[in-house]
Amino acid sequence: MGHPEAFQRSQQAAAVKRLASAAWRLRNLYWIKNKEGQEVRFKPNWTQEDFLASMWYFNIILKARQLGFTTLITLFILDVCLFNSNIQAGIIADTDEKAMEIFRDKVRFAYEHMPQGFRNARYTVLDSMHTLEFDNGSSIQVGTSMRGTTKQYLLVTELGKIAAESPQKAAEIKTGSFNTVHAGQFLFVESTAKGREGLFFEMVGVAREDQQMKRELTPISFKFHFYPWFLEDSYALSPADAAGVVMTKEDLEYFAKVEAEMECELTREQKAWYVEKRRTQGDDMKAEYPSTPDEAFEVSGEGRILRHEMALVRTQNRILRRLPVIPNLPVNTFWDLGYRDFMAIWFHQRVGPENRLIRYYENAGFGLEKYLIEMRSHNYLLGKFYLPHDAEQKRITGSMQGKSFVDYLHDAGIGANDYHVVERCDNKWIDGIAPLRAFLATCVFDEENCALGIKRLDNYKKTWNRQLGAWRDEPADDDNCHGADALETGARGYHPPATTARPRSGGRRRSYRTV
Repeated sequence: MGHPEAFQRSQQAAAVKRLASAAWRLRNLYWIKNKEGQEVRFKPNWTQEDFLASMWYFNIILKARQLGFTTLITLFILDVCLFNSNIQAGIIADTDEKAMEIFRDKVRFAYEHMPQGFRNARYTVLDSMHTLEFDNGSSIQVGTSMRGTTKQYLLVTELGKIAAESPQKAAEIKTGSFNTVHAGQFLFVESTAKGREGLFFEMVGVAREDQQMKRELTPISFKFHFYPWFLEDSYALSPADAAGVVMTKEDLEYFAKVEAEMECELTREQKAWYVEKRRTQGDDMKAEYPSTPDEAFEVSGEGRILRHEMALVRTQNRILRRLPVIPNLPVNTFWDLGYRDFMAIWFHQRVGPENRLIRYYENAGFGLEKYLIEMRSHNYLLGKFYLPHDAEQKRITGSMQGKSFVDYLHDAGIGANDYHVVERCDNKWIDGIAPLRAFLATCVFDEENCALGIKRLDNYKKTWNRQLGAWRDEPADDDNCHGADALETGARGYHPPATTARPRSGGRRRSYRTV
């Protein structure tokens, strides 16, 4: 039997060696609260292990809900600060309450559940509601934005939600907080998707393009990471429960498409979980629990005014790759007038029961001549201009001082029979948005020529009230409202003729819907 002192020294040496390993510490040293609220030792799951193995300096993570990335990265940052001197780290959340929750339930909880002897050796010199600073000069700060002090490690959680609800805050994070992290340091951005616009959507697009083009990353290039719902083991029903879930033909076709694209094989238990979860999530399922990177941004239901209507447009295949213009039918235009911001115009043909949107155009900072030139450049048989109520309003300042938009149309040779001014609606939801929703049920879109207009309709949303943390019952005054308002003008003002001629060829009726 060996000498007790030698054995003790051997044990101490082994302990020192283990503590010197960041990989061992992260997998053995920290405690967390799991999804059930139980206090357990942290063990990375499969997705977390995969991220640790593939992590880069700058990382952007598109993910399904509750895969544990905030917990993982928070513990990673805490570990770095505890075992390295003079590290400045930050964690940014969408609200101050969420930031303090992360600080309380993840950072402070993990630190306070470490062995007392270690905490005595690595004690805090500042412990506030937003900051932990340790005796080695390292610190962790939480908040909704950070500017100024250089950070070696920074986590931004739920940037998609931040960008959707407060584009100004997202811009501040981009210009202020991101720039506190320099080349060779570490930046983590993780979020679920919240629509096809905003900072997170744009950053994912750039990082995905780098990945798809196999570009060599620089220390300030963002590496793209995607983690779909089916990588989480708990997202599956038991065999007994799964046996009772009915799957439609459309469900099976969807899962087959996912398996082909993602090169995976889904179990019946996983498929059943997805089908059942979708019953409660509805339109938000693809954003909250995406199967592919593309579908994550397809639908973001929160606050989207036309989400049901645009979902039907897609499921009924009413966005067509090519939608030919019928030469002998008039092309009407639906307008939203912007004198300081966007002027928006939809180009419309009525063919049978369909309202065909063949083109969308918007621009800003130009006079009427610019838009008339644009309209005439396509050689359409121009029909009627449908204008909002303010088209007859005399301008009191600027280049149109003393004149209305209608006056300028008259000056351009466009007579009273060539336009229709739609009266102002008293109730936006009843008199404006309700007719727009009904109109959309009959609309068919040219995918290429209406791409921007479709984006405007997809992202037409309510105003976010930051104080109440809820959507206000009024449309947001942003770039998207102009395209939606222009189509609303047409929905309220345009009335189809009793009969609409269809072109014929050789005596037979011919379909002009081209997919």
